[in-house]
Amino acid sequence: MLSCALLVLSARASEFVEKLKESASVEIEKSETDALFRQAELSQKYVAALKTLEEKVRATGDLDALIRVREEADAITKSGEVTSHGDKGITELRGKYIAARGVIMKDANAARSRVVDALTKSIREKEAALTKAGQVDEALAIRKEGEQMLLELSSGMGNDGVEFAEDSRATGPTELKELKKINVPATAPALFEKPFSIKGTWLESMTLPPLKQRISEQVIIGDRGKKKWPTVVLPKGTVWSGRDTRIFSSGGHIVATKSSFERLRFVGDLACDTFFVNCSFDQCTLNRGGGWWGWDHAAKYYLENCVVSNSLASAWNVGDNGFRVRTSVFEKAEMPTVSFKDKEPAKYLNHPWFKFENCRFVGCKVPSSFVLVTRDCIFQDCIFVDDPGLKEGQKPIDVIIYVGPGGRYDISKLPKNVTITRKPDTEWKGETIPTAQALRDMMGF
Repeated sequence: MLSCALLVLSARASEFVEKLKESASVEIEKSETDALFRQAELSQKYVAALKTLEEKVRATGDLDALIRVREEADAITKSGEVTSHGDKGITELRGKYIAARGVIMKDANAARSRVVDALTKSIREKEAALTKAGQVDEALAIRKEGEQMLLELSSGMGNDGVEFAEDSRATGPTELKELKKINVPATAPALFEKPFSIKGTWLESMTLPPLKQRISEQVIIGDRGKKKWPTVVLPKGTVWSGRDTRIFSSGGHIVATKSSFERLRFVGDLACDTFFVNCSFDQCTLNRGGGWWGWDHAAKYYLENCVVSNSLASAWNVGDNGFRVRTSVFEKAEMPTVSFKDKEPAKYLNHPWFKFENCRFVGCKVPSSFVLVTRDCIFQDCIFVDDPGLKEGQKPIDVIIYVGPGGRYDISKLPKNVTITRKPDTEWKGETIPTAQALRDMMGF
């Protein structure tokens, strides 16, 4: 009888929430359709401007420069993504294009935010009315269904992790502050026994069984066009192995616990967040992909108590990549260079989505720019190298690293206001920084 009553409550809650979701989806679809048309129109204008630039470059006789202009136009036409070409004419036009694209995404995000705020108010009012009427179980059911809906509909809103801006007039070093805590989603969608039998994109939220799975073809999670933002949960005991296979979060999220990954390329589009807790990686990469653009830290990765071996990424930048890595160990990996683009590096010293903290690096190659995004980390047998792309900011930065025996420090060309202070790892007195073996014992495999 109790189970039947719970089913009835769940059905009522689902019906109420579904009605709210239907009306909200219509409003969101209108705003996003408008954004798509505006973005398409913007891309056409950018390509037209590049065609004009191409004619000017042709007149100079510089064939290589002309080819680069064409490559920029082709990239925009095919995917909406820009190239890395640094010609002055291209970068000037590109800056205007990216700024205008940011406005479009900001407007769409604001429209979605207004809808979500209205939904939140409706759900809270319903909860309160049911609670006052003594229907507490139904109120709880409404809350559970409502929170899942809000999670889905609010995907793509990128204001989390926004901190107070530092005073740009200040010339002294930025004070280090406690980093804002990142909460791993506690969502538990229904179990789906055979996810790899799905033909095409994974569109629904689901908890997977602890599969030992060889993955040979790309997995795509979510579909923005269909307004599908699923959360895929990988439980303890999951083992995925690929052949440099792509796991692409096009419009969704991944939450993995005590899982093992080998030779996989995790790729996230704008506003796609991926969480790994007590996981191991071997020859995997975490990167940004897709054609949606907007705010900084587009694709976010959270790692806690993880072991990462042999690779991580080749290059990250403040626009594409958000990362928060805690109490994890990196073994024999070449750490990525980190570009702050034209932004003030000191601004990110306290940013919750641009930091490695309390981590251990063993036998790694570490560029100077990567050191700037670490805090309270130990480096053993590591080789430190210059990053020629590291630019000087307005504010001084002093990063302390704790260095064990072995390794080599070959950094010789730091910007004049950047200091890396090396201390023996024996002087570290803070939180215990785990070893790889301790983490593997914790994982249980």
